[in-house]
Amino acid sequence: MQVRPATPEDVPAIQAIYAHHVRHGLASFEEEAPGIAEMGRRLEEVSGRNLPYLVADLAGAVAGYGYCAPYRTRSAYRYTLEDPVYVRPDAQGRGVGSALLAELVRRWEALG
Repeated sequence: MQVRPATPEDVPAIQAIYAHHVRHGLASFEEEAPGIAEMGRRLEEVSGRNLPYLVADLAGAVAGYGYCAPYRTRSAYRYTLEDPVYVRPDAQGRGVGSALLAELVRRWEALG
């Protein structure tokens, strides 16, 4: 498994993973899955802030993704990030989420 920065080419796989979790999970707090264009916009927004947005590549396919983003816009939260991680259903239990979270932590600590 390789954990690497997400690229625009990864967005369809990211969108499919997220759509599954919106439909079948409780973590996203969205009721309808955003489309590919919206997921691409979100990738650009996070990357544009120089925050990590990563994918786990397993056997040449995106098995999961995670990113860091501002938790809230209020000034007291300016040093607080959230770190959502989503894993493709058939890749769960294989260390994908742990690998993504570990790399996110490493990268956000490097940001100070």
